[in-house]
Amino acid sequence: MVSKAKAANCKGQKKRAPKIKDYRKIIEIQEQIIRANEQKIKFQEAAYLELFGDALKLKDLYEKQQQELELAYKDRNTAIRRYNALHQLGEMAEGMGIDLTAKLPEKEMAKWDQSSFKVDTKVLESGRTTYSIKARKKPKSQKPQDYTKQNGKGKKKHD
Repeated sequence: MVSKAKAANCKGQKKRAPKIKDYRKIIEIQEQIIRANEQKIKFQEAAYLELFGDALKLKDLYEKQQQELELAYKDRNTAIRRYNALHQLGEMAEGMGIDLTAKLPEKEMAKWDQSSFKVDTKVLESGRTTYSIKARKKPKSQKPQDYTKQNGKGKKKHD
């Protein structure tokens, strides 16, 4: 059995007071932890700045793509309106008894000035769409004339 003196020593053991050596060890451990945390913070700051830069680039690309999409929708809507105008014009021509298949534009491209063909659309407040179509035939080239023989006023013949 354990003697009473040893048992008293165990129960009443005094805790020893921390010494300077112990405090230095604690300070060293804490400094190591601080250095490790500083490295983690530097790495995370660099990663954050890179992600922030990427986010700004994505935002700019998104805005640019939105503008392109808006332009594409405007072009699409304009094309639809022009097609509708041509379709309505074709229906009116058929109603008047004009045969549209006789003179297809593919066969008569040389006769029309492509730069003067315009289909303008206007959306009214009521939601209706009005159309204005303009086209012009190419001017016919004139044959060069011999101006000396006009009105018989050319060179006189000598007898």
